[in-house]
Amino acid sequence: MTDIKARLNRLKKIPRRLQEIKREIEYLESNPMPLNVFDKTPQGKSYRNTAEDRTINTIDRLAELKAEYGACLDESWELREAIELLTDPLDNMVMRLFYINGHSWDEVARTLRVSKATLQRSRTRAIEELAELLGG
Repeated sequence: MTDIKARLNRLKKIPRRLQEIKREIEYLESNPMPLNVFDKTPQGKSYRNTAEDRTINTIDRLAELKAEYGACLDESWELREAIELLTDPLDNMVMRLFYINGHSWDEVARTLRVSKATLQRSRTRAIEELAELLGG
């Protein structure tokens, strides 16, 4: 059950992380790769091609970011689908408002016009049901 709670807490942070990844990908893709400039100025004693190293590092970083982006989307969709399968409509609404829409407990209580104790009971039931659905 702790795994489900941790996954739900990550679900709240996924939209922000996706934006960060997207921004970094756009930055890396929009900046031209450094080119080697050959001129007659004396160079250091190293024969290392730093421009090529930077290009390889950029390509590797892009691959990592795209893999992380896909993993975040997969986890988000899996949890959203599981939340939609909850049997109790109140549990469904509580989980959607809190974990997907990012509302505070006060906002959820106000929106659904229920007490915080009812929200906590609903959340506990939903987490138990999600644990059964997701096998965690």
